[in-house]
This record gives sequence, structure tokens and C-alpha cells, in this order.
Amino acid sequence: MELGKYISLREVVHSNTATRRGIDNTPSKEQEKVIELLISDFFTPLRETICLPIKVNSFYRSEELNKAIGGSKRSDHMIKGDVAAIDIDDTYSKKSGITNRDIFLYIYTHMDYNKLIWEKDETDINGKKSCRWIHISYSTDREKNKERTTLYYDGVNYQHFKIELI
Repeated sequence: MELGKYISLREVVHSNTATRRGIDNTPSKEQEKVIELLISDFFTPLRETICLPIKVNSFYRSEELNKAIGGSKRSDHMIKGDVAAIDIDDTYSKKSGITNRDIFLYIYTHMDYNKLIWEKDETDINGKKSCRWIHISYSTDREKNKERTTLYYDGVNYQHFKIELI
């Protein structure tokens, strides 16, 4: 089932851990509505701006799956309420020179979101400081997305993002 022009329900719920352990990772209809909004209002516009495929590392997680992978007890990936989360990376786009750093900075400067996290440092293909992946939380309440909490995670600590960190 396609949830948007560029992503299917299969991608949203995919988890090697869930498959390996036989964990049901099916969202409820209410959770699907939140997922659909994140896709239509955030993921699709980002994808169309980049004009390249975006690798989805993690999207929806059932409580059982989140526990199995050691996720936060308050993870937005579980969609408890009006916020959903997606983790993306540059696996596909970096072949065309678009890195996680580029994607993160585009989101940071041009898009609304509830939470944006620079996840762990690495060096990108251009030799610049980048992140391993990008976490985005998005709310069905558009006012919450205007609050734009932006964090930098170095693998140990979270701190408020400042451009000087990169």
C-alpha cells in the first residue's frame, strides 16, 4: 500500500529486528493518520526538493519493537498522540553529492518540524563534518512544528543545536 508518492506502508513498518523476532509492527488507523501527515507535509516536500531518493532507516515502531531495539521509552517513533518520527540518511543521495549535512541544513533553514536531531558525527564524502543520520519528529498540530526543537547528539549527550557545532 502506497502512503505517498515516494513511500509505502512496507517501508514505514519495515524492521529487520521485528522480522527476526516475529514482532507485529502494524500501526493502528489513528497512527496511520499521523504517519500520512508526516509523509504528505514533510517527507514528500523534502523528497521533491532533493529530487533524489531518501533512505528511511526507521519510521513507525510498535512498543514491543521499540523496547527490543533499546529505543527511548518516550520515542516519537511509537506515535503516542499527534507526533510521528522518521530517521533518514544519505545512502542514496550522497552518490549525487547530497549528504546528511546538506539535508539537515536544508530542513533546519527551510522547513517546519517538531524536533530535528543531528545524530552522531562522521565525516561526509566532501570531507566535512556530517551526521550519521537525521531524526525528524513531526506533529499533526502545525503550531507544534513551528516550535522547532533542534538538537545535536554526539553519541553521548544531547545539546541544543548551534551552527558552530558543525
